Amino acid sequence: MLDLRLMHRAWRYRFSHDPCEMREMLRRVPRGGTAVDIGAHKGAYSWWLRRAVGAGGVVVGVEPQAELADRLVKSFGDGGRYRVFRGAVSDHDGTAELAIPGDGPSHGATLRETHHPSVKRRRAVRTLTLMSLADEFGLAKIDFIKCDAEGHERAIFGAGHDLLARDLPGVLVECDRAFGREDDPVGELWSVFESLGYRGWCVWKDGLVPIAEFRYEVHQAPDRGKHDHGHNFLFAHPSREG
Repeated sequence: MLDLRLMHRAWRYRFSHDPCEMREMLRRVPRGGTAVDIGAHKGAYSWWLRRAVGAGGVVVGVEPQAELADRLVKSFGDGGRYRVFRGAVSDHDGTAELAIPGDGPSHGATLRETHHPSVKRRRAVRTLTLMSLADEFGLAKIDFIKCDAEGHERAIFGAGHDLLARDLPGVLVECDRAFGREDDPVGELWSVFESLGYRGWCVWKDGLVPIAEFRYEVHQAPDRGKHDHGHNFLFAHPSREG
């Protein structure tokens, strides 16, 4: 059955909410390839990734919030072209505590340590590293990773260095100093990719700013509006750029 709410959400993200992110992501996802959507939430990015890889490709949606994982299964199924991991990607295989703001499914759920008063629930969730995720789902090669992990991205990709080195996937990842306690979270994240020869950009005003030109006081100033706030980053290896 066609999910009109999901379709509307997906098109809103593509052409209004995250137009540059979507454009840059989709031109790097090969037909017949494999993509991973970390923090798949309600499936807007997964919808486009699934279309991009086509009938011969695979998308794995990673979602630790049970209600949202159920929604992904209802929207896309679980098997074949789309598979759901009911858990989180982290720096270890095992379990971790997920902090969830509010009373329902949240964009702000995170594995990072937080005592923010908005957190109303804490749940133990299963965790896998990137390489273990690939092994569990039989992914011989990952072509693209989208990651929205609310401040946990450095742990994910730091521990995922082996998978990054093996596959050199394109990566679209959110990283915002407001989410954590690090002085330079973007720099720490970039160091992982820089060590592997990647190029990097900040998505800014519907365009790309080279990572060397990124400045917190300009691109993540607290008074910036949504489209003037550079919290999404694109990393691509030259060998994978056409």
